Amino acid sequence: MNVLVVEDELKLADGMSRFLTYSGFEVTVAMTLSEAKQQLHQRFDAVLLDVRLPDGEGWTLIPTLKAQQPAPAIILTTARGEADDRVFGLELGADDYLVKPIVLKELEIRLKRLVKQTNMIQFGTLNIDVKSRMVQENGHPLRLTNKEYELLLYLWKHVGEALDRNRLLDEVWDYAFVGDTRTVDTHIKQLRDKSPTLKEQLKTVHRVGYRLEELS
Repeated sequence: MNVLVVEDELKLADGMSRFLTYSGFEVTVAMTLSEAKQQLHQRFDAVLLDVRLPDGEGWTLIPTLKAQQPAPAIILTTARGEADDRVFGLELGADDYLVKPIVLKELEIRLKRLVKQTNMIQFGTLNIDVKSRMVQENGHPLRLTNKEYELLLYLWKHVGEALDRNRLLDEVWDYAFVGDTRTVDTHIKQLRDKSPTLKEQLKTVHRVGYRLEELS
């Protein structure tokens, strides 16, 4: 689970990062609104969003986050006297909130509950259930091998990016894989053959590799 922690209090940001990393999360920390915006090219499962930041108000990120597909779970973190901000954030689409001082175990429980609710990925007519590793298109199951599934998930996480074959080998098959880039080509062909959406959206990038294009 990838989590973005947006928090300007260094001690709190460090404490949340250490605790969540120990609990099995992958954590990215941003201490300003500007830094948070720079991280939004990545896809996160959850965002811990401080309402008051040095260069702006955290809730201004909510519409951008909710527009992502799938949208990450959003937990606001606020001081005790900021009830109006919590209400406003929830109205904008935040999923939950925590009042400082934050109890780290409570944070972990809330995160896992919310992320569990967002484990379904929709890409056009494709539906990917991350928990069960099952993929459907138009309600019909796609019979993917483990590597086809992992390749599809990696392409989705980097949608819009041109990915070269060696990078795909390193990231999906891992650096210890003994083989050549024709393995990638074979798996791409199999994905295209099994899915009309991927046949349309999974493009070849000349002399580079492949790109899963954003849906219009």
